[in-house]
Amino acid sequence: MSEKVTLVTGGTGFIGGHLVDHLVSTGRPVRIMAQPQRIDEIEDHNLKRYKEQHQDVVVCDLRDAATIPPALEGVDCVYHLAAISRPMDVDKKTYYDINVDGTRNLMEACREVELRRLVHVSTVSVLGVSPDGRPLKEDDFQHETMDYGLSKREGERVALRYHAEHGLPVAVIRPPLMYGPGCIVRSVMFRAVNAGFFPLFGGGHARMELCYVENLVQALTLAETNDRAVGDVFNITDGQSYEIREVIRAIQKHLEKKHLLTWMPLPLAYVMGYAMELAAKVFGFYPPFSRTAAAWLSRDMNVYDCAKAKQVLGYAPAVSLDEGVRRTVAWYKEYGIL
Repeated sequence: MSEKVTLVTGGTGFIGGHLVDHLVSTGRPVRIMAQPQRIDEIEDHNLKRYKEQHQDVVVCDLRDAATIPPALEGVDCVYHLAAISRPMDVDKKTYYDINVDGTRNLMEACREVELRRLVHVSTVSVLGVSPDGRPLKEDDFQHETMDYGLSKREGERVALRYHAEHGLPVAVIRPPLMYGPGCIVRSVMFRAVNAGFFPLFGGGHARMELCYVENLVQALTLAETNDRAVGDVFNITDGQSYEIREVIRAIQKHLEKKHLLTWMPLPLAYVMGYAMELAAKVFGFYPPFSRTAAAWLSRDMNVYDCAKAKQVLGYAPAVSLDEGVRRTVAWYKEYGIL
């Protein structure tokens, strides 16, 4: 009997690429599901690597239910990462078509195969943001207005519904803001520090979550192997939150930048954010800075509690902020991003 296969949807993406590399390193057969349309540059990079390594890659559009069953042949474990995985310049329908309907199509197809685990990758954004600086636990849902968070919240509910109603062995993992080698979107932060300009408000004391990708991979694989994960949801962080100035200083250290931090009055930040939002509407791009960004850079809003993952899954993040930033800077330099 041939060995069962692990399917990774979204396996060409930033997180998916690291997860695939880890799974392959253990010697298990892995199938990578790529989407027809690429969202990030790293997807082409990873797809090229997989082809050179003769990996099993299938192209599948989760919005087309008929394309999914062939990708599940011989599969007994699914990691579902394929999604619009961050706020982007896409319309509301696209968020829901992929993050909700695409998830439903996958879950329905999975009913026809015998799975030992289905790890659904959600996001802490389903919770919204903390109104008072208290880290949010798994059930601390706040008012959320962004289509990204709302669509991921509904996709998560779909996955859990298939567990409750159909017995699919679903475990849900919620990552926060991620970084690491291959994370093109986070390079904006590193390039700003490299250029000598990353504005800090209120002394830079606002706390945030920033999780190194290999720490998340550990959490994902624990959700696969720990039976206590089935039917449950886990916030994942680096095990601690960071002051924004702490993150910026770590980046400065590994970029060998000696300049002082840039302080900016908060009212000016809101004016800049509003101006950027207006420009984005006129010229049709997703604003790299906004009033929302000014808010979370100045207050403890993006803070989440991952004690449950530590207690139930045995999650113990191994890569520190300093080491994670060092590896990320090295990758950006190797590929000419910095």
